[in-house]
Parts: sequence; structure tokens; C-alpha cells
Amino acid sequence: MNEELRPYDSLLVVDDHNMIVNGIRLLIGDRFREFRYANNGSTGMALAVQHQPQLVIVDHVLPDLSGDTLVKEIKYRCPATRILAYSFNAYSAAVVKMFNAGVHGYVIKSHDDSEFVKAVKAIIEGKEYFCKEARNHIIHRVFPEEEHARLVVANTGFSAREIEIIRLICQQKTAREISRQVFLAERTVEQYRSNISKRIGARNVAGIIRFALQNHIIDLSDL
Repeated sequence: MNEELRPYDSLLVVDDHNMIVNGIRLLIGDRFREFRYANNGSTGMALAVQHQPQLVIVDHVLPDLSGDTLVKEIKYRCPATRILAYSFNAYSAAVVKMFNAGVHGYVIKSHDDSEFVKAVKAIIEGKEYFCKEARNHIIHRVFPEEEHARLVVANTGFSAREIEIIRLICQQKTAREISRQVFLAERTVEQYRSNISKRIGARNVAGIIRFALQNHIIDLSDL
């Protein structure tokens, strides 16, 4: 196989339907040097710990444990691994659970293959990718008190997860406290904070607060 068609390292798919696994293999398998799969969460966790895959694609419903539980364990034991969640339907509770567990993206199985490939590419490149339905659920559930939440995310160029972390930073939360609240490793939270500061040109928390106030991410009453 031409090396140009294999730009990525390793992939682990966790899904109890072999038809789905084989479909993913046909769609993007040739883009990875290593392809592994598991039909349940326990086996998936064991393979993840053993091989530390570059990307894990996980269904939110598994026969032995919930997808969000598996995601939390993988993020704790495989901190460098990127995670894409997917499901047949974009149920609000499922999307928000997986988002809170720390996935880097969420897509619906019924979507076009092109969107799935786009999501994989974005996540491996260090970005987040949530399909339209997932974004809507996240915005409405994470920021239910803000009618302008959709505009906040769109206008600032930050993802819903980044906006959530900005709000917590403004509340003077430490990296450890934020990590516990958003189910991310402390090191990952610190990286988020560093990236956010660089993007807005903030040298300290005051700079982040100023940006958050100017963009209506927080109000004075939140401080």
C-alpha cells in the first residue's frame, strides 16, 4: 500500500456490530498502519491500554458497559489517544454524556461517509468535530441559561468544550478542579488553557476574563 494513503498510525474501533466494524475498515482502514477492533468495552479497554492507539472510535452503547464509562477510562489510561464517538441517533442525553466524558468528536452513523472521514481527519489533527445535531444538543445542555450560546460559540471560534473551560477559568478554578468537572486529565486542561491564552493574546487570568466579558461568555454576576 502506498505510504501516502497511510498517514495515520493506529485505530481501535469498539462496536458490538461486526457489520459496522467492517464498514469502518473499508472506509478508512487503509489510512491507518494498524487496525484493531473490539466487540465490547472490556476488550476495547484492554486493547487500548496495550496498544495506546492514536484514535479510538466508540459506539455510545456497548453490551457490557456504557460508552461514556469506557471513554473516561481510556482518557485516564491513554492520555494521548483521541476519541470519536458515534451512534445511530443523536439523542441529547447520549451526546451530552459522551461530551462530558471527554470525547473529541461525535457523529451519527446515518450521515454521509464524507462527514465521518472529515471528523476522523479533524480529530487526528488535534481539533474537535461535532456534527450539527451534536453541537446543538451540547450548546443547549451546557449553556441552557444563555439564549445567545449558539452565537457565542460561532462568533468566538472556540468549541463548546473550550467555552466551558473559559467559564471555569474565569471562576478561578484550578486545573485540577476543572479536570474533575469536565472529566479531562489535568495535563489536558493545562494545554487547553495555554492554547486559549495564545489564541486571544491573554497573559493571565485577567486577560481571559476580559475576553469572556467582551464576548458575553460570562457576566459580571458570574465572577
